[in-house]
Amino acid sequence: MKKMEISKLINVMKKLRDPDEGCLWDKKQTMESIIPHSIEEVYEVAEQVYNRNFEKLKDELGDLLFQVIYLSQIASEKNKFNFNDVVENITKKMMFRHPHVFKNKKFKNLKDFKQWWENSKTKEGKSILDNIPSTLPALQETYKIQKKVASVGFEYKNNKQAFQKIHEELNELEIEIKKNNKKKIKEELGDLIFATLDYSRKLNLNPELILKKSNKKFIKRWNKLEKLANKEKIDLKTLSLKKYNQMWEKAKK
Repeated sequence: MKKMEISKLINVMKKLRDPDEGCLWDKKQTMESIIPHSIEEVYEVAEQVYNRNFEKLKDELGDLLFQVIYLSQIASEKNKFNFNDVVENITKKMMFRHPHVFKNKKFKNLKDFKQWWENSKTKEGKSILDNIPSTLPALQETYKIQKKVASVGFEYKNNKQAFQKIHEELNELEIEIKKNNKKKIKEELGDLIFATLDYSRKLNLNPELILKKSNKKFIKRWNKLEKLANKEKIDLKTLSLKKYNQMWEKAKK
């Protein structure tokens, strides 16, 4: 297989951005206008990982790499940095954060390493939560927050305590529902979701992955329900909740 140099792709990007001979669309783009496309590519990579479609994953990883080069090219045009600087920075960072691999530093266990990892990122006295991007989807942001505070000891002693917290938040939500306090209902519902996500983390289950699995299961059952409705010539909009539940049970089987 012929080896493809990254420099060729970088040159393609430069050509696309050429003020005179470049693409009319590409040369007008800014970092801000490109970001939505970059985020979309990340989700497309994730989709192919979940689907285990390695042929498509190869293509999507290429698209994602192109986004990194795209942003680096725009930065280079502003004399800020270039793609080589990006590669150099991440190489140095990974070597520094893995001293047990590159500098013969010893760790007692994985927990000891994770603690050192967090300390290495907060050595300047910043909060351990400062490095969490505010632009993350709420689900991922919550998971990162909970992992980081747990790494420094802010953690339930066992799964039972974490599960009890869910019941506590559920009871508080029920109280506010009875009061019809919409502001507090919103707050307590958020706390309940937060506690549920923390319990999944406590069980070493990534909430993004388990929710994605539940979504797929629901879609599969809903598709079956639609097929049953079509077969029986039923208009779903006319169904009562009781009939919906009956058909849902059929779909589950």
